[in-house]
Amino acid sequence: MSSKTNKGKCVLIITYYWPPSGGAGVHRWLKISKYLAENNTVYVYTPANPDFALKDESLLQKVSPKIKVLKRKIFEPYFIYRAFVKKSDKGQVNQPSSVDTSKSPIKRMGKWARGNMFIPDPRVFWVKPSFRYLKKIIKEENIEVIISTGPPHSMHLIGLKLKKHFGDKVNWIADFRDPWTNIDFYDMLSVGKRADNKNKRLERQVIETCSNLVTVSESWAVSFEELGASRRKVITNGFDSADYKLIHEKNNPHFVITHLGSINADRNPEALWIALNKLCKNKAGFRENLRVRLVGNVHSNVNKDVAKYDLTENVRFVPNMPHKDAIEELYNSSLSLLLLNDAKNIDGIVPGKIYEYMGVGNPILTIGKPNGDAGNIITKNNLGAIADFGDSEAAESALNAFYESFLNGNLKRFTKESLEKFSIKSISESFEAIF
Repeated sequence: MSSKTNKGKCVLIITYYWPPSGGAGVHRWLKISKYLAENNTVYVYTPANPDFALKDESLLQKVSPKIKVLKRKIFEPYFIYRAFVKKSDKGQVNQPSSVDTSKSPIKRMGKWARGNMFIPDPRVFWVKPSFRYLKKIIKEENIEVIISTGPPHSMHLIGLKLKKHFGDKVNWIADFRDPWTNIDFYDMLSVGKRADNKNKRLERQVIETCSNLVTVSESWAVSFEELGASRRKVITNGFDSADYKLIHEKNNPHFVITHLGSINADRNPEALWIALNKLCKNKAGFRENLRVRLVGNVHSNVNKDVAKYDLTENVRFVPNMPHKDAIEELYNSSLSLLLLNDAKNIDGIVPGKIYEYMGVGNPILTIGKPNGDAGNIITKNNLGAIADFGDSEAAESALNAFYESFLNGNLKRFTKESLEKFSIKSISESFEAIF
């Protein structure tokens, strides 16, 4: 099976999310692996029978032909939890939320099972068979670098077992796209004391054993350091210039605001709806020009607020679509909308879509914490404007300024060249530096 070249390192990436999976979780390593494969021999290990909420067949075309993809069937119990939740919350975004008020016994049971029976997550049954399979591959292919990426954080448990087995023969990088016990919905899983202790014990073992811990924001890096990470590094997400047009003309005469991705209850931007309602009432021509596109699944609270603030005729709810089509929606928009979770770990939340928005170049309107990591990126790189949760006046002021620029034909765009440090090529080089 061996096909190792003389260049670079032999690298194994362990990831649950891989095409045809859609959604945010797949893009980081789909893109980074492409550039790593230019200088290294890259294997990707992923399940043959995953259970993921979103599917995007078009992403299969983005997988580099230089990558060797290894797939194994796993026991996937997540359908049990998904069945519990769907019965009680049909059609909603299924991620737990601090503002969900459902008292459904079935939904509570599903959350309890997720938080207490499957530790750290329902993919934990993949750990032991994967270890048995991968230790043979690592030995046969002389793999030198292992990268596990989570969530799901069970991927890190595979890396942990492999690191304990091979010791200093492998360099293990644990890549945290989101925190573990500090993730925003951890407290909503009804985690009992026993399960909480086990989660924290496993988390600590991963943090203390990995050769390097990588996460995507400065605030989360500090949090991991407080948990005991002595070798931690921030490597953000990024955009792949190859996915974006060098020049484009917007084929839409209206003032279009577009959001890509799911909107759970914690992301519902009531301040935005209030601001848009006021502008529709008080600014001549604004309602006639306004178009809002929400591409992806949304919580029922969003629909209710859109109706409450008399925006039904202006807001279009668009089903999930292939990634390339979603990017095209942005090209035909005036503003890109970034909504942050109103959650306890808000400081470190930097959604991957912010980098997709960078690639397109439209100004970004953000609803979230102004001095959090995402807010700092927006402000320091002059990408647009940010209004705090609940600050409808700031949102209204920003929207008014953007709209006036739109009317005058000078809505400011930014260029990918000014954001080279966020390119996926640069991101991949940051990983190679710690190989």
